[in-house]
Amino acid sequence: MADNRNKIEKKPRNPVPSPMGSSPRGAGSPDDNETNGYYASAARNFRYAKYFTILLLVIFLLFTITFNRREITIENLQYLMKFISFTNTETSISATKINYASSDNTQLELFIGDLCYLSPQGYALYDSRGNTILSDQQLKYSNPILNVSSKFALCYDLGGNTYSVFNTFAHLASETLEYAITDGDIADDGSFAIGTSTREYRTAVQLYDSDFKLISRVLREDYLCDVKLRPDGSEVAIMTVGSVNGGFMTTVEILELGADKIKYSTTFPGLGYNIYLTESGFAVVSDNDIRFYDASLELVSSLGHGSSLVMTDCSEKYLTCVYSTGIVGNNYRVIVYDPTGRTVCEVDVSGKLAALSHDDTGDYIFVLSGSDVTRINLVNRKVGTINVGSGGFDILVQAPSSFLVAMSNYALTCTPADFAEHYIDSNYTDDDASDETTAVTSPAEPSDDTTASDDNTAADETTMTDDTMMSDGTAASNETTSTTETTAGETAA
Repeated sequence: MADNRNKIEKKPRNPVPSPMGSSPRGAGSPDDNETNGYYASAARNFRYAKYFTILLLVIFLLFTITFNRREITIENLQYLMKFISFTNTETSISATKINYASSDNTQLELFIGDLCYLSPQGYALYDSRGNTILSDQQLKYSNPILNVSSKFALCYDLGGNTYSVFNTFAHLASETLEYAITDGDIADDGSFAIGTSTREYRTAVQLYDSDFKLISRVLREDYLCDVKLRPDGSEVAIMTVGSVNGGFMTTVEILELGADKIKYSTTFPGLGYNIYLTESGFAVVSDNDIRFYDASLELVSSLGHGSSLVMTDCSEKYLTCVYSTGIVGNNYRVIVYDPTGRTVCEVDVSGKLAALSHDDTGDYIFVLSGSDVTRINLVNRKVGTINVGSGGFDILVQAPSSFLVAMSNYALTCTPADFAEHYIDSNYTDDDASDETTAVTSPAEPSDDTTASDDNTAADETTMTDDTMMSDGTAASNETTSTTETTAGETAA
């Protein structure tokens, strides 16, 4: 009885069906041995392939270092960084405030959704949340200038000798020139131009391709006024000024990058200040007038402004000019022109003028004056003003309803819900609003400015004898245009 009570009967367990419908296999069945052997062989082959790949890599490195060691330089490693870029997924700054080092000469630009900063304290790039993602404190320029394109940032020391190129990941290139830098610009593909001089010539515009290599130099005896590159890097516009018979004479030249010939050229009396690229050609601001040209540098129209013009800004669609309307006080008139010189609208602002800018579309223009920001809405022909506080010296536009106001040591993000807009024209209603801005057909100047006088017209007649004068005193498009070869250019080997 004791043996029967202590005996436990073990029942066989029900076998688990195989997923393939086969009978269960024991641990030591022939099928298991075959499977284990297959995986062991595969693992062994992968291990041999790994060792063979490492051996090939070592051989390649030894070969490269032995036969190409002269090409392994810091400059080439920097060039590789050109193709590495951290594109911000956020298209605008979300941080309420971005702090940076205070300076008397701070340059700020929006750069691929980030905030680019340059001052005598150094260079820095801040992301949309205000975090520093790139910094170079060794870059100390006495008079820093910052130009950005859609992919690259060009920094140079105006009056100094050094320039640098950045993307959102690294410092890509830099060079110290023999003579002082007077101007510069950079295109979306990375090609850029640096204005300097030589012992023999007052102007030497050095043109670099998208690989940051010097491809040519444009040498001129006159002084450089401005240089601009088209965003795609296909053309460069160079404006120089010289003296003829005791007066200024400005020359504008259009060249293709890498070409030895001038594509288009024109001259006019006066001292040129700025040249802008528009969707149909060029706009040139000088000490006497504003000139609008087509893509072949044929004069379309010109507007006299006297000495009341104080600030300009240009998009592909519009040229915006700010005129002083009084001898004393801070009262200004903002006039917007289309690329043919026709007046689009006029708006009066007051307060100490600080900055002028536009959004990416060009349809919204922003004016920072005093403690106010005035937005001109060219889509619906409305204007509105909001108070942002005092102390701002620049405005960076992200979108029609989002912008940054630059203060001495921080940038303040503003996203106003309402600009308290009203129509620019008293007889304009909602029924008239459209996607296209209605332009006035005749050029207009500030009503308080009477400087478009017969004296300027007479001067144009004496210096441009082939010009046909229109009824409003502007010059027609018979201005001298040439396609002669560059007389003082040299191509870099």
